[in-house]
Amino acid sequence: MSRNTKIVIGIIGGILGVCCLIAIVAALVLPRMFQNFAEGIDDPAEAAEVAESIVDYDLPSGYNEQGAMNFLGFRMAFITGPSEESMIMLAEFPAALSGDEAQMQQQMRDAFANQTGTGRNVYLEFVSSEDVTINGAEATLGTYEGTDGQGNNIRQIVGVFEAKSGNPGMLMIFGDLNNWDEGGISQFIDSLE
Repeated sequence: MSRNTKIVIGIIGGILGVCCLIAIVAALVLPRMFQNFAEGIDDPAEAAEVAESIVDYDLPSGYNEQGAMNFLGFRMAFITGPSEESMIMLAEFPAALSGDEAQMQQQMRDAFANQTGTGRNVYLEFVSSEDVTINGAEATLGTYEGTDGQGNNIRQIVGVFEAKSGNPGMLMIFGDLNNWDEGGISQFIDSLE
């Protein structure tokens, strides 16, 4: 065997060894990571802890913390409203995403679609915006209305703010337009000051 052939075999063997090591680590670590991820999705106590670490708030009557996700620097809490069609999501993003509001909104929409099973069949148009105070700083909330994949009329309120940690945070409120809880939603938003 020539010297060059031995070098090539050594490099290939090294690459295969590294790949095997990565596969073993992934087999040991990823299942535990996904188990921790799945456990938080339906844990009201975890949801309250995550949400309160993002922003101080008061829940209106009929609203409850439902679950949370804490994955790769993204933290989200889900709060359900009085009807099954409504949900409030609070999220905190890694500092690296600061300033990229469009990317944060897209990630929030994707997470919401995965959580609710609505997929990407939601068609929304901008309706209005409102300036509010969240965590003591100015924030703008946009209101969108449209339909979901089943033809239901829906409303979404979304806005970016600074979380308690200083990282970018986001609020998304989503619900059935025909059963929109205007009083409860307004009370929740007002409590974010």
